Amino acid sequence: MGPSFPSPKPGSERLSFVSAKQSTGQDTEAELQDATLALRGLTVEDEGNYTCEFATFPKGSVRGMTWLRVIAKPQNHAEAQEVTFSQDPVPVARCISKEGRPPARISWLSSLDWEAKETQVSGTLAGTVTVTSRFTLVPSGRADGVMVTCKVEHESFEEPALIPVTLSVRYPPEVSISGYDDNWYLGRTDATLSCNVRSNPEPTGYDWSTTSGIFPTSAVAQGSQLVIHAVDSLFNTTFVCTVTNAVGMGRAEQVIFVRETPNTAGAGATGGIIGGIIAAIIATAVAATGILICRQQRKEQTLQGAEEDEDLEGPPSYKPPTPKAKLEEQEMPSQLFTLGASEHSPLKTPYFDAGASCTEQEMPRYHELPTLEERSGPLHPGATSLGSPIPVPPGPPVVEDVSLDLEDEEGEEEEEYLDKINPIYDALSYSSPSDSYQGKGFVMSRAMYV
Repeated sequence: MGPSFPSPKPGSERLSFVSAKQSTGQDTEAELQDATLALRGLTVEDEGNYTCEFATFPKGSVRGMTWLRVIAKPQNHAEAQEVTFSQDPVPVARCISKEGRPPARISWLSSLDWEAKETQVSGTLAGTVTVTSRFTLVPSGRADGVMVTCKVEHESFEEPALIPVTLSVRYPPEVSISGYDDNWYLGRTDATLSCNVRSNPEPTGYDWSTTSGIFPTSAVAQGSQLVIHAVDSLFNTTFVCTVTNAVGMGRAEQVIFVRETPNTAGAGATGGIIGGIIAAIIATAVAATGILICRQQRKEQTLQGAEEDEDLEGPPSYKPPTPKAKLEEQEMPSQLFTLGASEHSPLKTPYFDAGASCTEQEMPRYHELPTLEERSGPLHPGATSLGSPIPVPPGPPVVEDVSLDLEDEEGEEEEEYLDKINPIYDALSYSSPSDSYQGKGFVMSRAMYV
């Protein structure tokens, strides 16, 4: 089972009960139920399985078990290793994670062509491990000054540790020449050649020469530049720039062709390039404008189509009135039945009946003209169709058996005709033969009410 705690001498060991330190000298129920164990100066050896046992009466003993796991947070750092240009892979950086438990996991982040080599050794603390990862590649000028990142992961970290490293590679000068524009002609005075160098460490010397061995007297070397005061036929050669540093030497060549007259084709080509760029920009702008216009038109057509669909699907905006409502709305105004002498002229000369009272003669009234069928039948002796009214001699009016209703000789044919007449005329007709137009003052056609 291993050692038991506490020891016979409480407080002299690294492990002790927390309740024993807080005890008041009298055993209480809370103290007896608290078996919390405190460890001081935790080491790797403290890792293991711990069992807590309670003795009860009369039920006996009760046990609880737990595993104590000890981890150690590592210390991390990364650094570059300065190397010299070579053809073989060498470590150019290393990343170290010291005294971690369990061992840390190290990886690298870079766009270069590399590989990692990792080693593990025991730490100074018992149970810990130190991990070292080396970033390895073939050293060249392309790797000098490049930043790589060391990534360290461990259980004690909330997030991985990222450590940047800038590589340092010593390499000989890498040289190039600029300044020649393929337009060197006899008598030109503004020509210059520049020797561009990239190296680690810095260059220590520049040397200008020609492959022919003849160096023009009008060319003057000024460090990394070669200044030409006047171009002549001796410049039809190849110029060489040689640069040295602590690691080695580098050189570059430039062929020069001298013309008799200036080259105007180059300017034309440059103008053509610029014109082409401008034309491309204009074409792009026109195309973009056309696309925007097409999209706008499609959007408007879509909205218009949606509005038309809504108009077709919706209820009609006009709702015709019912026949009953029309009849009510078409009631004739009162002035059609009674007209003042100052406003209208009568259609017929007033007709006075000697047997009628004065009241009836003061308010002349209209009546309808008979239809064609009615004209064909017997009428009142004083009625006419369209001519002037015929005066009737004084005396009681002679009324024959004639009315606007049916007559015996017309029969069913006259009844069918009257049924087809617009109902509005019913309101203007007389209700009985006694109220017929024969005893009224004026004659009015139906056409006036249409």
